[in-house]
Amino acid sequence: MVVVYVKSGSASIWTEVGRTERLTDTLNPDFAQLVFMEYRFEEIQSLKFLVVDVDNKKTDVASQDQLGEFETKLATIVSSGGRQITGPLKKKGHAHGTITCRVDEVLECKQALTIHFAADKLDNKDFFGKSDPYLIISRARGDGTWLMVHKTEVIDNNLSPVWAEFTISLVNLCNSLVDIPLLIECFDDDGDGKKGDLIGQCQVTTRQLIEGANRSWALVNPSKKKNGGVAGSLKVLRTLVVTEYSFLDYLAGGCEVSMFAAVDFTGSNGNPSQPSSLHYIRSDGQLNEYESALTAVGSVLLPYDSDGLFQMFGFGAKIQGAANHCFVMTQNPAGAVGVQGMLEAYRNVIHGVELWGPTNFATIINTAASIASQYQSQQQQKYFVLLILTDGVITDVDETKKAIIQASRLPLSIVIVGVGSADFTDMNALDSDDGLLKHGGLKAVRDIVQFVPFRSFIGNKEELAKATLKEIPGQMLSFFKFAQYVPNPPRPIVTATAAATV
Repeated sequence: MVVVYVKSGSASIWTEVGRTERLTDTLNPDFAQLVFMEYRFEEIQSLKFLVVDVDNKKTDVASQDQLGEFETKLATIVSSGGRQITGPLKKKGHAHGTITCRVDEVLECKQALTIHFAADKLDNKDFFGKSDPYLIISRARGDGTWLMVHKTEVIDNNLSPVWAEFTISLVNLCNSLVDIPLLIECFDDDGDGKKGDLIGQCQVTTRQLIEGANRSWALVNPSKKKNGGVAGSLKVLRTLVVTEYSFLDYLAGGCEVSMFAAVDFTGSNGNPSQPSSLHYIRSDGQLNEYESALTAVGSVLLPYDSDGLFQMFGFGAKIQGAANHCFVMTQNPAGAVGVQGMLEAYRNVIHGVELWGPTNFATIINTAASIASQYQSQQQQKYFVLLILTDGVITDVDETKKAIIQASRLPLSIVIVGVGSADFTDMNALDSDDGLLKHGGLKAVRDIVQFVPFRSFIGNKEELAKATLKEIPGQMLSFFKFAQYVPNPPRPIVTATAAATV
């Protein structure tokens, strides 16, 4: 029997998450019992697989003979070929056989429905002008109630509206049950935040929608007496069943996630030789805020890049008599090796440059975008995360917004960590959580920026990593959907134990 334990983030205790079945009289067991756990990209999830020889009916592991154990990280398995690795079972430092661990994603359904609705000859609910119609789609619950699953936009002053095409997963739309009833209601928006007047409604099933291109249904208003209550018709202009791929699907096909690190060397950080400086290197080994952020984020991303290299750039320093807004920090142009390599590169540079200014991001973003632009094909899939560490608000706001908007078309996300005690309120203008970033007539095609203030997570680097990286899987999927790249076929299974430099 195998007992599986997990240790997440800063936890010091192993927690059991599941066990396989007990197989008798075999030295080469192949277990069928699955162990389920939640995968979190933004956390370091350490796993321990303990193999025990069960000789009695007791459930406690301590009463059984322990044959060996193997430790790894969940990220290492999901980023390995075939989402599978083989490692040594060790007992008292010696190997006693091997164990093969495989991860499979469990989803109820990967399919989604793209649908395009229109309506015709709707009843007018307004005294002045025409109705402002929108649709609400709800699915039937087992208790006879309805659960709203989608709301369209409002079309102003139109009795024959054509709504924008949208895509919704079958899990959300109908819980993957294509024959359960859906209620589609058409309302007249009154602009007061309430539902407004009901124009009409109909009931259909997902199956009917899938098969119903160019089909129409009568919208009936129960309170209308004339014309049998018919208040117009709902049309399906187009439907298409599509597959919604997951983050793990792309990893299985060989997509890697690589990190750039960009460090702020402006004068506002303070003299690095003084303890008050944000760049001060402590002799007791305690990390400063820059080092802590590099460690927290780099440790999570490391297993997702096969070469274990991090490209590092500095900005805001005075080099050869002028401010430099993007310079390479590593002796090896390919990057630093592992997290420790990043820390060494940072410490080597900090006393070799003159802190200057101003705080400009555009050059750094354009440099990262130039590298990311080389990975825009179905066969060569790679995604990049640009980590910018800064102590102040940027001065090139317009240029930075333009750079972000242009980069939104590339396989790139930008994570900004604000260190120190500056007021970073204006930095939220770059994070388009409330709508896609716009500037000067330009608009981003997707959200790629996340801003996090470091001091909200002092002493908890795991929570810092979670806050900075939680949006990356979704942002990566949004790029591949925009670029219309599907996952490549799963890579061959690698039987050798995966290893990474930390």
